[in-house]
Amino acid sequence: MLDSLVKSDQAEKKSVFEIFVREIPQGRPFGVLAGTERVLAGLADFTFNGTHLSFLRSQNIISAITRDWLADFRFTGNITGYREGEIYFPFSPVLTVEAQLGEALILETFILSILNSDSAIASAANRIVEAASGRFVMEAGSRRISPESAVNAARAAYIGGVDVTSNLEAGRRWGIPTAGTASHAFTLAFGSEEEAFENQAKYLGEDSIFLVDTYNIEQGIRNAVNATNANLGGIRIDSGNLGVEAQISRKLLDDLGARQAKIMVSGDLDEYRIKDLITEPIDAFESGHKLVTGSGSGSAGFVYKLVEIEDSDPLIGMRPVAKNTSGKKSKGGRKLAKRKLDLAGIAIEESLFLDACNERIRTTGNFRDLQYLFVDEGVISGRFNIEDARNQLAKVLSEIPKEIRLRSGSHPAVTAVLYDGVEAIG
Repeated sequence: MLDSLVKSDQAEKKSVFEIFVREIPQGRPFGVLAGTERVLAGLADFTFNGTHLSFLRSQNIISAITRDWLADFRFTGNITGYREGEIYFPFSPVLTVEAQLGEALILETFILSILNSDSAIASAANRIVEAASGRFVMEAGSRRISPESAVNAARAAYIGGVDVTSNLEAGRRWGIPTAGTASHAFTLAFGSEEEAFENQAKYLGEDSIFLVDTYNIEQGIRNAVNATNANLGGIRIDSGNLGVEAQISRKLLDDLGARQAKIMVSGDLDEYRIKDLITEPIDAFESGHKLVTGSGSGSAGFVYKLVEIEDSDPLIGMRPVAKNTSGKKSKGGRKLAKRKLDLAGIAIEESLFLDACNERIRTTGNFRDLQYLFVDEGVISGRFNIEDARNQLAKVLSEIPKEIRLRSGSHPAVTAVLYDGVEAIG
């Protein structure tokens, strides 16, 4: 495709692309945007070196003129969009790329692969944290996905609200708080559970978390209490009926004088299982596999669509374009996005304004601006760190009523309304 555009002198046409979802996976009320900062960080290194070009030449994939075009490639356009950690709805233009057509097209897979994965995980993390109702949540899914994906998943999960990750590389790279617990292998490596717990208490501290379900949970608790003189920080239960086991464990810990000990549970926990357990005496949840795979939705569903193109007639200038296929219709034209709030600060509309829209319509009412300039003529001009993204989500969640945040199989919390001229058109 790029080869054809370069050879037909179309690659330098001005263009505008928008990234949005047509629907929120599983009928959830909203999504959580994550990955924007990773896109910006990767953009600076998005070039084609000699190795890349040699491969393309050896496979006869593109012509010599396009290889020369790639050799000189540097992104020189503009990127605007929603802040990382912002919530979004169907048709929210979370990222807008304005650039020469060739430049914009070649970024499509790069941008979508990051936003789709990171936003799916951040959205799942937010739901899991919401279900936990203020209790401690640990992300521990590194062993369920590839190594580099695990680092990025930990970042997205932290933006989504989890307290800590077990991934130390994510802690080193992103400054995310880290934590861990003992494994079954640790206990099994010793001649007895008592010996294992005595060594854990000696070398990791009496106040560490003891995994008590390797053999028998009740005896495991007694062994942990004995090994720590009842000073253990807590226990983790990874099997059985977690609610029942938590009740039994809490009573036993209290009876043995370890009232301070916390109870953590794990084992393929998603928002639904956590919600079912929230009335039990559980202090912390560890979520791994379900969290890092999007809790049933591994992709956010973002698409990257051309909405404006430079017309061959200079008198026309930029011309709106849109796909019109049944089920995948959209509206052409670059859009200014604002969120309309009621007097209580609850979101009631995602308002999208085309350039032709009357300025009075754009500014009348209680609107919140959503788009920021991240890249200006190829120069990154706006950056937000991971704490900024996490705090952004915490701030804007108040715009969604608490009672619908965990809803699924239903419609979005708000609808996007497009304004053209002086009135809404859909």
